[in-house]
Amino acid sequence: MTCKKTFLSILISLSTQMLFAQSTMLKGLVFERGSNKRLENVFIQNKTHHTKTDEWGNFQIEASIGDTLYFSKIGFADFQQVISAKQNLLIYLEASIALDEVKVKGQTKQQEQREVLDEYRAKGVFYNGDPPLLVYIFSPLTALHELLSTDANNAKRFSNYAARENAETMVDRHFNKTVIKQSIPIKDEDLAEFMYYHRPKAEDVKYWTRYDDMAYIKQKYKEFLKRKKL
Repeated sequence: MTCKKTFLSILISLSTQMLFAQSTMLKGLVFERGSNKRLENVFIQNKTHHTKTDEWGNFQIEASIGDTLYFSKIGFADFQQVISAKQNLLIYLEASIALDEVKVKGQTKQQEQREVLDEYRAKGVFYNGDPPLLVYIFSPLTALHELLSTDANNAKRFSNYAARENAETMVDRHFNKTVIKQSIPIKDEDLAEFMYYHRPKAEDVKYWTRYDDMAYIKQKYKEFLKRKKL
């Protein structure tokens, strides 16, 4: 009797291990909580696979029971789902108030920049101190004013400053502590050094998606670890 119980225990244990080890293709839908709007381009990953939702919010990903799926999308709070059974998933993401506030602040900053440039235009500075060639031909006085006046020089400096600031803000959306920590298992003490050496350029991130962000960060983290070993 004891041997029979022992055999059954071993059989159950092995069956459980096999069940958890087997991976399957899970399917699901992602919605915005509260509105039931389907969400496209939600980035989904586990330890070994990643994917994105299509334009109707559908996704499929290979996963095993016990895996954790991570869901992320700009403008929404990140979400985790532990796989406890082989069944289709319905996922609901909360709109992120914090991210919405950042977006509003970004819009406010751009509005302030436009207001400053509008003030210079009211003073007769229409090209931010850098008039095109045709202005010299058809409106030479305007061109001279753009080149020589103090207001024109100030407008040009401010325009250059605003362009640089907006470019850095765009990089910050793709390369920040939150995105980095979601992408790689980096230590807190290494984070500042990693961000300093591997910050991307504005022209590189212009058309990046969240998947591109994470792929870049993972590649640079490999380089970072190699350099740390030297």
